[in-house]
Amino acid sequence: MITNSIIDYFLSDFEKISNKNNNIIIDGRYFEEDFVPYEIKFRDKEKEIILSNINLFLNRNTGSNLFLYGTTGTGKTLIARYLNKGISFYSAKNKLKVKVAYINCKQILSDDVDYYIFKRIYEELANINIKSGFRKNDIYENIYKFIINNDYKLIIILDEVDNIFRKSENTEILYLLLRNYDINFLNRIRLILISNSPSFISQLDQRIKSSFSSIIQVKFSPYNYYELREILKDRAIRALKPGSISEEDINYISAKVSKEFFGDARIAINVLRLAATIAYNKNKEKIDREDIDEAFSNVDLNILDSIVSTLNKTQKLILLALIKEQIKTEDFVTFNNLYEEYVNLSNSFGMSILDKTVVYKNLKKIESMFGDLIESKIISNGKNGVNKVLKIISDTDNLKKIYEKIKKDI
Repeated sequence: MITNSIIDYFLSDFEKISNKNNNIIIDGRYFEEDFVPYEIKFRDKEKEIILSNINLFLNRNTGSNLFLYGTTGTGKTLIARYLNKGISFYSAKNKLKVKVAYINCKQILSDDVDYYIFKRIYEELANINIKSGFRKNDIYENIYKFIINNDYKLIIILDEVDNIFRKSENTEILYLLLRNYDINFLNRIRLILISNSPSFISQLDQRIKSSFSSIIQVKFSPYNYYELREILKDRAIRALKPGSISEEDINYISAKVSKEFFGDARIAINVLRLAATIAYNKNKEKIDREDIDEAFSNVDLNILDSIVSTLNKTQKLILLALIKEQIKTEDFVTFNNLYEEYVNLSNSFGMSILDKTVVYKNLKKIESMFGDLIESKIISNGKNGVNKVLKIISDTDNLKKIYEKIKKDI
């Protein structure tokens, strides 16, 4: 009887929500991160370079490996998903023996990076699920045999590749795929590497760099105000109820993202989605400026939070020192001051103190993960040499929230 009463209350409440007239979002699929639009706007030049090389590989057994780079939210992952779907469809339509293995390296949690990637590649090739117990070398041999025996070609897309190949011991897979001595096998594989950092290739060890000497590099520049505006208009038309956001407010989001978030289209789309959700929860018929500003605050915090979750304990402590100093000074923080605060925090948390060189190396890793969200520069102190200064691009309220979160994690 009690259960039925609870169900009745739930159905009644849910029906009221379902019948609300302020359904601002009519199709949320267009806000999903993995959504690939029918037309990828403002990336025609980049697409032409990429597709020309893929065409050479598929139809003329030539073409180069590709390196796509640019800051976050510039369309690199969107292009990768577009290629994954498009090439698979094209090869099926034209009866080509081509497979695409798309791997987002940011999602690799295993310490054995090579094993994970070989496993994923073979699963895509043979359309199977590999259970535990297979050795890495056996999987590699199976990839080799499958490609040769079945006359297949393989395109491997490694998205956010800098997340796993910062260490030289994680580059063995690149070496095996690029320098295999069976030329017949080598000519059947092309790599598409995607990174936020333009210097990723130069940071690899020498034997890998020599193999990438002829790689074609494709830069993805940040979207400008006009481009963001058109992207948001398109998403609003598809996802939102007509008239639920003004052109003026779309312009406002576009201007703020282009100026403060380095033209990151993902942030612009997320702000639009969050603003629509906030307005809906307030029973509004239309999105207003208050909803948009609240959405910006939430997006900024979510981005910082997601990056912090990828850091190890030492890196979190170093970041904690940076944030504490930045809140105190409300300006750039020198490395020397950061290190002093790091020592203080290490003592208070009962953690062993690392020397300056190790802390500096970890700080560089933190910078690469934060990308454009950390601004750093080297300043001259005259006869006293130079000093590194840096700060996180975020408001003080969000920094305080992240600070408290990191303290709890440590």
